[in-house]
Amino acid sequence: MPETTLLIAENEPRDIASREQSLRAGGYRILHAPSGAEALRLLAAEEVHILLVSVPLSDVDGTTLVGEIRRIHRNAPLQIILCAQVRDERDMHVALDAGADDFIKKPFDEAELSARTRAAVMRWEKQATLLKEREFFRIAVAEEERLSSLVLDQNQNLKEAYEKIRRLNEELETANRELEQIAAFDSLSGLLNRRSLFHRISVEIERSIRLDVPLAGLMIDIDHFKDVNDNHGHQCGDLVIREIGARLQGDLRKYDYAGRYGGEEFFVVLSNSTEQQAMSISERFRRHMEEATVTCSGEAIRVTVSIGVARYRQGESQESWIERADRAMYQAKQAGRNRIVLD
Repeated sequence: MPETTLLIAENEPRDIASREQSLRAGGYRILHAPSGAEALRLLAAEEVHILLVSVPLSDVDGTTLVGEIRRIHRNAPLQIILCAQVRDERDMHVALDAGADDFIKKPFDEAELSARTRAAVMRWEKQATLLKEREFFRIAVAEEERLSSLVLDQNQNLKEAYEKIRRLNEELETANRELEQIAAFDSLSGLLNRRSLFHRISVEIERSIRLDVPLAGLMIDIDHFKDVNDNHGHQCGDLVIREIGARLQGDLRKYDYAGRYGGEEFFVVLSNSTEQQAMSISERFRRHMEEATVTCSGEAIRVTVSIGVARYRQGESQESWIERADRAMYQAKQAGRNRIVLD
């Protein structure tokens, strides 16, 4: 691909300088917008691949700007990373619901900023490729349909023309499914991304109320994950997250749902499950992680998890349910980690 262009929407000179210094080493072409209006102008005039938006800007709230950009550039593979000081967990939810692809807390770590920017570039490349393929297949299908109309009277060619159209339609459907996969799943863990996870939580809560069946949730946090990144590097940290995703997919039932809640945290929705069933599933997963090792750079890394379990209470909000599971998980950590606490 051509040189990757990053647009930094930031009105604090000190933050601009530190961020540009961290990113220029990556060979990126960097543009700067001190306001939301200037960011919108540059996005219209330049081919921007990655947008880093600070909250707040001088003339607009960052989440409002993200929503406006998604509305204007809804067909572009633009990757948006929001940078903000998080006072409340709901701030992160609002930002991601507005259309941001990733979130970095201020003050940010240079290594984290570099890694998340590289991940954004990889997502942009995949989505740009799939969009090009989808457009190619759309044009190809249209062309085949036009040609087929010209040879309707030529019976010997009609079967071959329709067969080509069928194959192209199958390829188009495949490309669309791949786009849907990228849009719904976290590329690192293979689990539901945050946006898809919250949609699934809403669906399962509605189902639990409508059918009067129990519903349980697990908040899972990787123990000492910062030590893994500090001592072994972010690449090894990524391997640990992939291992968590693979283990969850293997241990859960086919009608359960797991998603990456953020960073090293994961949330699991256990449909039609009592507290006892949720504790049993949690213990199986906790034990499997305790017994597993992740090999990185020739070194075996042992990983444990702390788990909070909470049954959904009829009438409570999904935020309250998640908060109870999160609180139970922190109690597990305070009690020594590598354990399960039931709210």
